[in-house]
Amino acid sequence: MHDLKRSITFKIFLITSALLALSACFIYLLFYFWLPSYYYKYKIDHLNEGANELVTAVKPLSLFEAKEILDRFSQKHNISMAIWDLDGNVVYISPAFFRVIKGVTSVEPDLDSALSSDTLETVSKPRIYTIQKTIRFQGEEYIATIRATLQPIDEVSNVIFMFMPYIGAMILLVSIIGASLYAKVIAHPLLRINQIAKRMAKLDFSRKCETDSEDEIGELSRSLNELSYNLEKTMSELKKANEQLKDDIQKEREMEAKRREFIATISHELKSPITAVKGQLEAMIHRIGVYRDRDKYLKRSFEIVQDMEKLVNEMVEISKLDMVDFSPQRKRVNLSQMLQSIIKNLEYFSQEKHLDLKNEIEEEIYVYVDEKLIRKAISNVINNAMKYSREGAQVITRLYPEGQAITLEVLNSGVHIEEKDLVNLFKPFYRVEKSRNRSTGGSGLGLFIVKRILEVHGVDYSLTNTKEGVVFVMHFPREADR
Repeated sequence: MHDLKRSITFKIFLITSALLALSACFIYLLFYFWLPSYYYKYKIDHLNEGANELVTAVKPLSLFEAKEILDRFSQKHNISMAIWDLDGNVVYISPAFFRVIKGVTSVEPDLDSALSSDTLETVSKPRIYTIQKTIRFQGEEYIATIRATLQPIDEVSNVIFMFMPYIGAMILLVSIIGASLYAKVIAHPLLRINQIAKRMAKLDFSRKCETDSEDEIGELSRSLNELSYNLEKTMSELKKANEQLKDDIQKEREMEAKRREFIATISHELKSPITAVKGQLEAMIHRIGVYRDRDKYLKRSFEIVQDMEKLVNEMVEISKLDMVDFSPQRKRVNLSQMLQSIIKNLEYFSQEKHLDLKNEIEEEIYVYVDEKLIRKAISNVINNAMKYSREGAQVITRLYPEGQAITLEVLNSGVHIEEKDLVNLFKPFYRVEKSRNRSTGGSGLGLFIVKRILEVHGVDYSLTNTKEGVVFVMHFPREADR
């Protein structure tokens, strides 16, 4: 930054100083060499013009009448004047005539030359300009001699030459000060713009150009500020898009991993029953051992196929729920009636285990849900509560409004689930019963389907251990029943 600053400032200073110094020197030399000649020319032209006007003005007057005009002319033009008649006698002389002609060798008019030419001009040393003109007073001819000194202008030139060192020093000082100010006015805003541009190159948009001028530098500053704002906005949007893309990629990877795991588990879950059915059928075909009793083992094979059909149907449901464009078909549903209907349909199962069903269901509670999916989820939860309760245990179902939610609780008493199993129960094909016997442990997809159905409805849920047993809680948003 120091090198750049020095380079810009030094270049502007050097160029400006050189231009000022050259301009000053040119003006000085112009005055010194051209001013005397210009002054001489101006003086002579002005004097000739005045003399011509004088000749015209006095033509109708007598010499006596014109004396006042002649005196004023001499004073106005700072000249001396004498008038001779044709015999060489002086008829008029101005007061300054002898002061001007001091040192001049001849003051007599050149009558022959004056008569042969209307105007005769001569310059004698020391720098005395003389005009001899024919002048008429009421028709009588005379010779007028007009003399003007040009000496003072030479003296002024000499004085200027003597002051040349002082004038040069002053010119240099003014040039330095002017160049320095000029360099600061131009260089400093450019340096600030350069600093901000370097920050922008490092993606730092915290600084802005604060130049209020209306010139090109101000316009450049505003353009740079606008560019900084647009870049910052674009980078922010790009960063958000990248973060979103990373999240999407991560989610996609997780989903892909879960999909592969799901497929691998499905393959394993289907392989065992298919192998069992295949073996039983092959043994029955060849009448091997106990499989001679075809009626008995055909029934067992049919039961295995039914379990496989149930597993496939559950996988189809999961596949639908995992579709990107899936949306539940919501409508206003009487949750109280649905819950009572589900419990009634499962009464046969509770009677087999001698379970004590206790229902605390408030009437006329409505929610906006997909009736088919929510019925499936609640049925799975209550069915699991009955299935995993000990014989003679109590299963309590509660439905009631609570704050901004509608709460559904299903409690099966006298049961406890290990904490390590609680966090995994909602994973596909996870079963607390490790033997993987479907008659005691199910398919392992029931709670996973419950989880996906509740998630697409935005229903909060939990499965926890309590002093009474294990309780499954669902919280339906109250605004959903409007």
